[in-house]
Amino acid sequence: MGIVSLVAAIAVGAGVGFVLRGRIGGVQDPLRQEASGKSDPNAVVVTDQEINKLVYEHGKALSSGNADAFTSIFDKGNAALIRDQRKVFTNLRKVPLSEASYKVMRREGRAEDSFGRALKFTQDVAFVHRFAGIDLRPVSEWYRWTLEKASKDAPLVVTKVDGAPPPMVSEGSKSVYYPGPWDIWPDIAVVRAGASVVLARPQDAAMARRVAPVVAGAAQKNLDFWKRNGDPSAPVPAGFVVALVEGQNQLGNLFRKEKAHEAGVSIPMLAWNSLGDDVKVGGTRVVMDTTSSFFRSSGGILEISTHELAHSLLAGLDSADFSLFGKPNWVIEGFAEYAANRGRPLNQNIRVQEGRAYVAGRLSTPFSGHLPDNPSWDSNGMTNVHYLMGHLAMRYIAQKYGEQKLTTAVVASYRAKGDEGETALFKVLGVSKADFERQWTSYVRGQLA
Repeated sequence: MGIVSLVAAIAVGAGVGFVLRGRIGGVQDPLRQEASGKSDPNAVVVTDQEINKLVYEHGKALSSGNADAFTSIFDKGNAALIRDQRKVFTNLRKVPLSEASYKVMRREGRAEDSFGRALKFTQDVAFVHRFAGIDLRPVSEWYRWTLEKASKDAPLVVTKVDGAPPPMVSEGSKSVYYPGPWDIWPDIAVVRAGASVVLARPQDAAMARRVAPVVAGAAQKNLDFWKRNGDPSAPVPAGFVVALVEGQNQLGNLFRKEKAHEAGVSIPMLAWNSLGDDVKVGGTRVVMDTTSSFFRSSGGILEISTHELAHSLLAGLDSADFSLFGKPNWVIEGFAEYAANRGRPLNQNIRVQEGRAYVAGRLSTPFSGHLPDNPSWDSNGMTNVHYLMGHLAMRYIAQKYGEQKLTTAVVASYRAKGDEGETALFKVLGVSKADFERQWTSYVRGQLA
């Protein structure tokens, strides 16, 4: 279980900031006239006007439900490409979107040839969309189109579609929120789960129907907790998007492209136009692996769903400010674990036996009495133990300070700038980190004796 760190997302976000200001490729009026190439009658030219009109009409076709117009921009000689894009159109028309459009971003390659030769270049395009009643703000999936123009009078056509890479190199996803299920699934089963929605491949439709009430219950559990303990004016979603996959290969290939190690993940998506907006994360996509041990029982499904939706509940409160190591995992994961296990005896936690071995000094890394830091979070096989330590930190705060103070402190950590997440949390609690760790260490030993 986990949340995709915004460290990687902010590397994208640094580029997104330029996109939002219209400086990568420029998001321009599709009817704007271009003068480029007019001086050479033999030149093959692709103007900004031509690209913008192509992209604009593509989005218009999706919104109006015109499949033929939607696929008309693709190379007519490539039957497989047209078939795939018709599938994308059909899938997108099934999901409950309140907004959907395409926006021009950066391009690479020559868009003009003075010798009359064919042109071929890549154009990055953002699919800007919003799940109705779920996303706080519109979010975007980035495509990389290969565009070709065979001659001066030939039409401009798309000959290849792939995911666009982030504008800055990072250790995270090799693409920006690509692929969506509409891109790679032959069909999409869309199942309502209260205010949330569960997406699944056709063969998993029955599973989605079985999971939907559990997801709805997990969402309500988190929202009820927030209603009692959170800031009523804070922007939190009323529902969530959950997608079911089979195996970790699929888990790492939905809304991202990276190697997956989790059983489930909450992927924060930066808002498309957050300039001047306090909400930087417009929405999240929760993806869960149905082959994981959590899916062996309804209780397990509820646990993983509550955990991931707890991440998604608070995602819109993240400052999305660049930090070297990201928000402290023991806070982020600890709170999600607290939400998922709230009200259950600690001895029912699947990580307790490993935690007891840790405190007793039977693991390769001994218990030091310090909260786990992000660089060592996954080292030496300590991931499960670190999840438990974060969980115990949240339980201790809730017992000593109350759940309202716990929620306020966690939100302060989310909203903190840079690497100040821990500092912000301890400021709310009115205790130094050193004093907190001393008190928490005693609590941990007592709980895991």
